[in-house]
Amino acid sequence: MAKKLISEVLTEASKITKKADRVTYLQKNSSPALRDVLRIAFDDDVVSLLPTGAPSYEKDDAPAGHEFLNLHRGHRRFKYFFKGPVANETPALRREGMFLSFIESLNGVEAEMVIAAKDKKLKIKGITKALVKEAFPNLIVK
Repeated sequence: MAKKLISEVLTEASKITKKADRVTYLQKNSSPALRDVLRIAFDDDVVSLLPTGAPSYEKDDAPAGHEFLNLHRGHRRFKYFFKGPVANETPALRREGMFLSFIESLNGVEAEMVIAAKDKKLKIKGITKALVKEAFPNLIVK
């Protein structure tokens, strides 16, 4: 069975009513990509070097599971988009072009989620900074 998309994990977690069960569910479905998205969304130490908002991009209309790229394979590209040694050396125009091709190759829902996380505006019912800290205690620095 293929791994669930990060957007599917977060959507399913939002439907769980008990906080403890939601924490357990996130831990059970933990992956480097999930932790990266949550850290980008909630850690104030993670600073985007991209313009705020969604760029003009063409959404991938492939059904879930048939997109060109998913976050499990593509999350390693985040190092080009957020303050750090790799991104700081990447010219802004190249970084923005890389981000555009990255989100265009993701499932449409995943692309929207990455854009919201980048802007610290990820709004998923029940998924909060406190919940993420409880599920992954060493993930968020600030």
